[in-house]
Amino acid sequence: GARRRPDRPHAMLRGARELARRLPLASGSGPSSRAWGVAASSRDDAWESTWTPRSICRQRRNAATSSREDTRPCYGGDARNHIGLEFKLTADDAQRALRKWANAKPFRPWSLVDGDRREPTLRPVFLPYWVFDVTVSVKYRGKVGFDAGEKKEWVEVDTWRDGGTTTYDSTRSEVQVCASFAHRRDLAAAVTGAHVGRLPATGAVGQNQNQNQNRATTSSDAGVTLVPMPDPADAALRAARSGAGPPGSVEVERYGMKRSLAWELASRRIRETERAKARRKLLESHKAKYAKDVVLDVELHPGRRVRAVRLPCYIARFTHGELQGVDNKISDAVHHAFVCGYTGVVSVHDEIVCQTKVRALTVLACSVPGLAAAFAFGPEHYGTIAAQTVGASAVLSTVSGIVARHLPRVAREREEAERVADEESAFAAAMRHGAASGGSGDGGGVKAAWMDETVQQRRDDVEWGRWKETDKGNWDEHKREEWAASIWQWQKIRRREREERRGAEEI
Repeated sequence: GARRRPDRPHAMLRGARELARRLPLASGSGPSSRAWGVAASSRDDAWESTWTPRSICRQRRNAATSSREDTRPCYGGDARNHIGLEFKLTADDAQRALRKWANAKPFRPWSLVDGDRREPTLRPVFLPYWVFDVTVSVKYRGKVGFDAGEKKEWVEVDTWRDGGTTTYDSTRSEVQVCASFAHRRDLAAAVTGAHVGRLPATGAVGQNQNQNQNRATTSSDAGVTLVPMPDPADAALRAARSGAGPPGSVEVERYGMKRSLAWELASRRIRETERAKARRKLLESHKAKYAKDVVLDVELHPGRRVRAVRLPCYIARFTHGELQGVDNKISDAVHHAFVCGYTGVVSVHDEIVCQTKVRALTVLACSVPGLAAAFAFGPEHYGTIAAQTVGASAVLSTVSGIVARHLPRVAREREEAERVADEESAFAAAMRHGAASGGSGDGGGVKAAWMDETVQQRRDDVEWGRWKETDKGNWDEHKREEWAASIWQWQKIRRREREERRGAEEI
């Protein structure tokens, strides 16, 4: 009659499973996950709550063979709706593209090596992208400048000018946004361009996408080169079979960026393109020499489309030159290049100048006049001419080596100075004081810069430019993700404050 005691280990296991089922899954992304939650817009979050699964997207780091899994959040939605481009270039084709890049300019390295390896190390990968298809209408205004002696005279164009209507379809690089924070924006741009083709004709995003997928991607629409990629492991295996690399080497990266944030970056690119067009029109229409403070009023037409697209890429690692660390230890300087797996376009970490090549060309340039002088003056002057040629070659070789070492840095500093000047101009305009609507005071009758949405939008664009360009040589995935979350959050807070203030004034 003794009662049977329950199996305690099995009971504890069942309790643990039930607790794990009830508790929400941890994102594993630390502070940035909370920041994303605060920063997400209500409309995009409403869409993502239905299209993006709540559970963690467990995509394999090595989609072909590895058992390790990336348990960070994946915002790519249902993988059955993913499309992409297959690898068109083999690994050997990518190596040839890198050699062609090295030989395209005279001061680039003779050859690219990776330490003891005689060629760069390649890592084939499918990069995640959000690709949009939108149409916008633009109006613009700004300031034009003329030379007035030692100063510039600026004239404000305060009436809106028509900038026309432009369609940015999926073939435009402005609307092709890399959904990974792991890579620099300028490097990842190597895989973008018109070769992506047009998006398959589908219904509205989030409406029966599973049914639209097969019908759209198998249609004979002109310009559609994207193919279905519902299974990352299968896509990696096909790439390995086509020569992208040995089995198990092709990686499929996760979607680490939300669609709503990708749209913010795409919008900024569109505005930068339209702002450059508006600047040219201002200069032409007013016969001016300078233009600044160009602001836009962009109207988005209905019918925006977006798809999750995977694009093929080879990430090459090679060494060139030396680098001195903080501990004064000398090591090989490591560089990276992105090679498009479809077109062979190469984008390199930094413009590299080979000091050895520069010195050799300098010595050759000094030797040619010396040989000509020796031939002209005869054998009795060979010794004098040779000594002068050797001395000049040594001096010029040293100087040219120093110049070659500092030339890329000077170019970067010049670009940075131009960007900072544009930032200062945008922030100065955004922080300008004035009355929000008529009235007395210094800003009476002038709309305050704080309430001018177009001026504040330019400030937002400058912030994203700073995020993209600042210290990009030391790109860190997690820091860039947290920085982007912070920018996104504060921009939404400021926009919400302006909307509330407008509502209060109307009341």
